[in-house]
Amino acid sequence: MINYMSLKDYVYNYISEKINDGSLKPDDKINEQQIADALNVSRTPIREALIQLASDGFLENTPRRGFRVKFLDIKKAQELYEVIGILDGRIAYSTVDIISDEELNNMQRLAEEMDLAITQGLSAKYYELQLKFHDNYINLNDNESMVFMLNQLKNQFLRKYYKFENPEYELQVLKDTNKEHFEIVRLFKEKRKDELEKFIRDVHWAKDTAMFDSL
Repeated sequence: MINYMSLKDYVYNYISEKINDGSLKPDDKINEQQIADALNVSRTPIREALIQLASDGFLENTPRRGFRVKFLDIKKAQELYEVIGILDGRIAYSTVDIISDEELNNMQRLAEEMDLAITQGLSAKYYELQLKFHDNYINLNDNESMVFMLNQLKNQFLRKYYKFENPEYELQVLKDTNKEHFEIVRLFKEKRKDELEKFIRDVHWAKDTAMFDSL
């Protein structure tokens, strides 16, 4: 069963990457035979992966049309940002008094590593690091329902990094975003709970940046 699930996850990640790199675009139909040929796997794990991707909100499964890449427009992305900001901000508020110096130092280190990833043009690495950054306090929250809901909403952004046509603009956007991570650390250290919650909700998840996550 473990091997089978790993194979399903392998297919899941393969399809995710195809969407990330633009090989699969919104409304494109997923060709199961092409995936089977490319990965040399049977149709069963492919179907399981497609069902999971649809369940997670990344694909649509409609009669006579099969599985297609879901379109995430700016309006939908903005709606997600608004709800995520509320949940993320509240979780941060609830963990200010219990987060340790070690965890705060780790967040500071991750923010510094993100700066390095940005200057090196490693967008995917930046995404990976920022997930770890937020997990430091999110995983401290004991409201499992809130954490589950937050992660489910975040998962609707299948693309694992922003895509820009202008590299200079990308560099500036990511630098500005990472400055927010340093500010989050500062507010945590100073135990400014109300300001921290408001900053994450209204600045870090500002709806005007949702355009970068639309697909």
